[in-house]
Amino acid sequence: MKSSHSLLTAAAAAFVVACGLGPDEDLPGPLDCIVPSDEIFSGGVSRDGIPALTLPEVVPAGDASFLIESDRVLGLVVNGEPRAYPFTVLWWHEVVNDTLGGEAALVTYCPLTGSGIAFDARVEGGQARNFGVSGLLWRSNLTMFDRETETLWNQMFLQGTCGADRGRDLTRHAVIETTWGHWKSLHPNTTVMTENTGFADRPYGVYPYGNYAEPDNFLIDFLPRGTTISTDRPPKELVLGVQHSGSSKAYPFGVLDETGIANNDTVGDLPVLVTYLASEQTAMAFDRRVNGQELTFAVADPVALTLQDEETGSVWNITGEAISGPLAGERLRQLVDAYVVFWFAWSVYYPNTDLFS
Repeated sequence: MKSSHSLLTAAAAAFVVACGLGPDEDLPGPLDCIVPSDEIFSGGVSRDGIPALTLPEVVPAGDASFLIESDRVLGLVVNGEPRAYPFTVLWWHEVVNDTLGGEAALVTYCPLTGSGIAFDARVEGGQARNFGVSGLLWRSNLTMFDRETETLWNQMFLQGTCGADRGRDLTRHAVIETTWGHWKSLHPNTTVMTENTGFADRPYGVYPYGNYAEPDNFLIDFLPRGTTISTDRPPKELVLGVQHSGSSKAYPFGVLDETGIANNDTVGDLPVLVTYLASEQTAMAFDRRVNGQELTFAVADPVALTLQDEETGSVWNITGEAISGPLAGERLRQLVDAYVVFWFAWSVYYPNTDLFS
């Protein structure tokens, strides 16, 4: 497939107009980057044209009448405190500066790559930064900026790309992309970000990009000339992307629909368990080692959504907690470098990725 980067397609331009966003902007310059600066494109939106949120209003689950059970959310737990961030709001803001579990958290979602990733807002242990939407894209993906240093941070690159802090890491938090109903079942005491953001002109609940996210839609822009997009899976199919120590692997939802709840695998040298609930379109990845012992999982009860490991006979729930048996009380480590994303984007960022089949 040939992909254009210089102009928005007519359809994409219509989406921008529909969103009430600004005209195309010249790139700032000169850019001091660790990625090719001529591959960073303006998305047709000025800096802060998509307004980030800071300390948004949150309410208990019982007060979230603006959501229905099937609405997609990005779920995050920090220091035992759970919170859901609805896609209906993330579509329109993309960046949320929040405080959760007593820590500064950065929650991000890029509609063009379908990727939701959360970070510690303290850059490598320093003071918390406040992030905004730059209006720039690298490899079709959201590029943020922090207001303290003006560094550009690409979401899927996971570190500073241009400016004073280029090359510095952003520490990730493990996230779950799931339905509001399922998130509540996992975390009944959750809070949730509301639609009361102070931006009354945003029609929350309306997806602003038309049919862009349909799996077979090849509308893909803002890629460098010559970029090859893998055709091994539909371009906008959701995959759970996992990376570890230079290795990467994609778990397509279409494949997980067939393999079921428990998938024992490895990414590089890391033993991985990928759990999947087809009814909720929810995939999670865990390190399947406990106290140095590698475990192999099978479904124990498909209704109760429990697993059992072959090595000790312990029974585990779908969130990786042992609920009975010799390992009761132990918990699998959810991988922070695992998130849901469109296949085309994962294959562009990780062209040598393995593909689960």
